[in-house]
Amino acid sequence: MEQKRRLRVVSKIRETNDTCTFVLEPADDRGALNYLPGQYLTLLFQLNGREKRRAYSFSSCPEVDVLPAITVKRVVNGEFSNYLLQHVQTGDVLDAIEPNGLFVLPEKPLDTLFFIAAGSGITPVFSQLKMLLYRNRPPVKKIVLYYANRDGANTIFKEKIDRWITEFPERFECVYFFSREKHAAHAMFRHLNNELLEDLLKTFFKGAISRAQRRNTQFYLCAPVPLMRMARMTLRTLDFPDEHIRQETFQPENRPVTRLRDTSITHDIIVQGKNEHIEFQTFEGETILDAALRQGISLPYTCKSGVCFTCLARCTAGEVDVAFTEATKREGPGAMVNTCIGYAVSGQVELSYE
Repeated sequence: MEQKRRLRVVSKIRETNDTCTFVLEPADDRGALNYLPGQYLTLLFQLNGREKRRAYSFSSCPEVDVLPAITVKRVVNGEFSNYLLQHVQTGDVLDAIEPNGLFVLPEKPLDTLFFIAAGSGITPVFSQLKMLLYRNRPPVKKIVLYYANRDGANTIFKEKIDRWITEFPERFECVYFFSREKHAAHAMFRHLNNELLEDLLKTFFKGAISRAQRRNTQFYLCAPVPLMRMARMTLRTLDFPDEHIRQETFQPENRPVTRLRDTSITHDIIVQGKNEHIEFQTFEGETILDAALRQGISLPYTCKSGVCFTCLARCTAGEVDVAFTEATKREGPGAMVNTCIGYAVSGQVELSYE
């Protein structure tokens, strides 16, 4: 059901003091790694006999870069980011699953596309910017990047972005927000907050924002959750449609709510894949994913907290409670459900991986 890959590190590129890019090539016989700008690669690690997973966004772009690459920033006390930066070298082979993610570019042309990023949140955005600037897909008249960091030295991909500012002056605009550096080019010595974001957008649109401008503008957010929450609230205050605001999140704000497990009650799960048919049972109060893993069945997943969407499957029969941190939503036939936070409600649930 889940397609695993082996990838060899072709080169390791230091981006900042705490960030490296790993250029990869297939080390198996399954051909090229197919992905879209904005998607991520889930790496598999073994720790104390147990498998752990971490997702890292592609900084490369298909059709622009010859080989795929992921960019990893060291996280304080992050066991896997530290391992990758300190120990993984050129020639090493990494285990992964096929690329995934819904943080992809729109299909239709736009007048304006805004990116709001901070820190390593630039990684999927960097991939998307390459597609927009070098392949003009989708056609976008104006591309704007708001990018927050401590200073220029700690700004990932700054040298390349600075070149784009000069190379594409009519199509691309970037404003950096530095909290510890004054008088930098294209930068403001400010924290990006709701008041500043609102002022910047009103200035960009020369005052009142028209209905047509709202209809032909989209926003892509990839940053720490508080910054994305602020940005989304500001955009909604300015009446930008919620469906025109997309964001990438890898860490939940709160732990998902778990349920008490009752092994005396079971639910039948039927999973249909491209070339596979799997049947198993879950206990009452056990997520569909946990039940599958307990029985040695490899269903796709990364975060196990309902934020990355790797585990999404379409419900074709039965009902599932999807227990998000803010609310539980009951889903039925036709809905996409997160198996990592999905609990079978009906006696039988049928799922399909498309």
